[in-house]
Amino acid sequence: MDFDFRLKVFYVAANTLNFTKAASELFISQPAVSKNIQEIENTIGTPLFERLGNRLALTPAGKILYQHAQVILEQYNQATYEINEIMGKQNGNLSLGISTTISQYVIPRMLVEFNLQYPENEIKVTQANSKRVEQLLIKNEIHLGITEGFPDNRSLKFTPYIKDEIVLVTRNSNPLCSKEVHMLHDIYKLSLVFREAGSGTRDIIDTKLKEAGISIQHLHTVITLSSSESIKQYLKYCNAAAFLSIHAIQEELKTGELKIIEFENFNMERYFYITHLVGGLAGLPLKFMNFIQMHKAKIYS
Repeated sequence: MDFDFRLKVFYVAANTLNFTKAASELFISQPAVSKNIQEIENTIGTPLFERLGNRLALTPAGKILYQHAQVILEQYNQATYEINEIMGKQNGNLSLGISTTISQYVIPRMLVEFNLQYPENEIKVTQANSKRVEQLLIKNEIHLGITEGFPDNRSLKFTPYIKDEIVLVTRNSNPLCSKEVHMLHDIYKLSLVFREAGSGTRDIIDTKLKEAGISIQHLHTVITLSSSESIKQYLKYCNAAAFLSIHAIQEELKTGELKIIEFENFNMERYFYITHLVGGLAGLPLKFMNFIQMHKAKIYS
């Protein structure tokens, strides 16, 4: 069922009041946004947007449609679930897209708990960086996502899940570890390992360092790697340092392989988010979302 896509395009465009930004959030081209909006306008017989100077605004008809769009999308999601259920397509299957750090270090125990309570369900997990998970949701290829990074895609709803902290770590034998606290500008002296572009962790790091007045372009990046696991392995053999989720380094902190480099008056906190299409959830995806919210205190305490 894809007939809701034009309405989804309108809803995102109405939220952003910018066709270029709407295209970016929907992972389609700007002409495709214009085409879908024009098709709706041709169908209803009146413009939905108007240009006021240099900015875009909703017409009276556009405002009315915008007010109803989220309700319509929610009803559509519920209808799709119920139709799939009577056609036998639901079958207790749940497709999740989970960003890399969460998939490796946060969610596995929760998945075990869910399967123990609901063993009749079959769960498929796609591991990808946060931007890729968002793409899969937009394309209706997964039911639900759990992502990191900033919740800035207006075609998706982001519900805070659990808090995380990103810390700078290095191997315990690094001479830097002899000093308890460093000034943030000491970071220019370090050899750094980073995650790839598109990673939610990388987005947070870039933004927080920029806010703190650190010129990212002037940092000494020795290598870029695609997962926290590969970064940890790299750090074991050199005196480089890397920003990683505190959830990703629990074992290494216990064994003493890695140590946190503390900075004075600087920290990076964020949330992991449960992510889905605007319009609400129904059926098994909603059951899973409620379950992981209800049990998070027990699992992550």
